[in-house]
This record gives sequence, C-alpha cells and structure tokens, in this order.
Amino acid sequence: MDADQQGVAHATHSLRQAPGSVESIVKQLVERVTDAKVETWPFQHFYMMNVFPDDIYEQIIANLPAKASYLPFNAKRWKNGQGESTRDRLCLTEGELGRIDNSRRPFWEGITEALESDKFRRAVYAKLAGDIAIRLGCPQPTVIEQPAFPNVMLIRDYQDYRIKPHPDGQPRVVTMQFYLPAKDGQDDLGTSLYIRQPLTHRIIGRKFKEIKRFPFKPNSAYAFAVNDCAARQSYHGRELITASQTTRDTILITWNSRNIAQGQKHRAPA
Repeated sequence: MDADQQGVAHATHSLRQAPGSVESIVKQLVERVTDAKVETWPFQHFYMMNVFPDDIYEQIIANLPAKASYLPFNAKRWKNGQGESTRDRLCLTEGELGRIDNSRRPFWEGITEALESDKFRRAVYAKLAGDIAIRLGCPQPTVIEQPAFPNVMLIRDYQDYRIKPHPDGQPRVVTMQFYLPAKDGQDDLGTSLYIRQPLTHRIIGRKFKEIKRFPFKPNSAYAFAVNDCAARQSYHGRELITASQTTRDTILITWNSRNIAQGQKHRAPA
C-alpha cells in the first residue's frame, strides 16, 4: 500500500468507525450555522468559515473521488472548445455512491449522513426563516417544521465554466455550497450574488450587477433561501473560470419542498 492509499485508508477508518464521529460533524455544522451572521440584502444569505472539524476537512480533501467517478453535469450546456465537460457532478444522495472506489466510499457515506441530518437542516432553516417563509408561503414560525428533502452532490468545475445569474427553481428551497480548496489563495473562485439593474443603469449586455463574491476559502460555505418573486429574487452565478485559475471542488446540498426522483434532470447550482 503506497502513502496515498494509506492516507485514504486511515481517513476512511477514522470517520466510519470512531464512536460519535458523524455526530461530532453534525454538532459543529449546527454550531457554525447558529453563529453565522445573516445578511438580508439582496436576499437572506450567510457565509461561514471552519465549517467542518479541521481533521475532517483534511480527510475530505484526501478522499475526493477520482475524476472517473464523476459524470458531466450537462454535456450540452457546459463544455469547452474541445467538447469536454467543464462541470462534473457525483450525486451522493441519489444512488451514485457506488461510483466511488471502495476505499473512499465509506468516508463519503459518513459525510452524506451528516449533511442529511435533520438537526443540521433545522438549523439552516431557522437561520433563513424569513425568506423561506416567502418561498413556501407559510408563517415564519412554522418554517422549520415544513417537509424538506436533502440532495447532496460533489461538484467539480474546470476552466471555461461559467453560469449566468439565475435564482434557482422549484422545488428548491435552500441552496448551500461548501468550498473545498486544498490551500488558501484562491478567493476569486467563489460564487457571486447579483441584482437586476434598472434599464437606465444597464451596460450593454449586462442586465445584472455583481454585488458580492463569496471568498473561495478552505473549509468555508455559504447558504441562501431560494426565491423568484416580487419580494425576493435570489440571483447568483459564477463568472468565467480562466486558465490562470484552477479546478473548483465543492459540495452542494439543496433542500427541496418535494422529493427529487432519482434520474431527474438536475438544476444547476452556482
């Protein structure tokens, strides 16, 4: 067994067999969300650092699946000049864990279990309750009791990937993305938030104005409540990834108002 294989084996063992390991991840996730500062403009969102315990984050980086485990997210929409996919995904919720090699799979089963925890979901919903109430058309005090179905994916973006400002669609209620750079210094790779500009302020070809870009920091994450109505429009996107930048690894979790059947076409996260 070489050094890389030893590292993977150790990471897998420590997460799956250590007593309370998944529970400790959930505990820190809930604490970080509870302590996060919510911004309300242009829609409710928050950004947080040190999301996972440090040792778990190191294991996440060590256990990122091989490229062959991923599938093109949308080969027609996201491809470069050579016809190669610029956005790949691996659905951890929807039966694709089997695409991950045996040494890494137990680790990702544990991470998925933690992210799908209802304790974690309730903390996120409580934090974004104002805008979620708009989305679901329910009283704010009842938000955390509403039905919610998590969907977890690993996402890998490459040079020439971009996605224009969009609000996300039904049945999505909350979008959350965890940033997974191996080291610091790649801040510019984060997701951007936008507002739609009035006709009098639009530059040719630019209907939207970027008002914030989340720093692509190790072990960080952002979340927002999805809306596309008069009261709120959750416009977000990603500017073009250039040759001077790098592969962008993330974990995406969305909570939906109804269950997404396996094999249904996925909507695009930022």
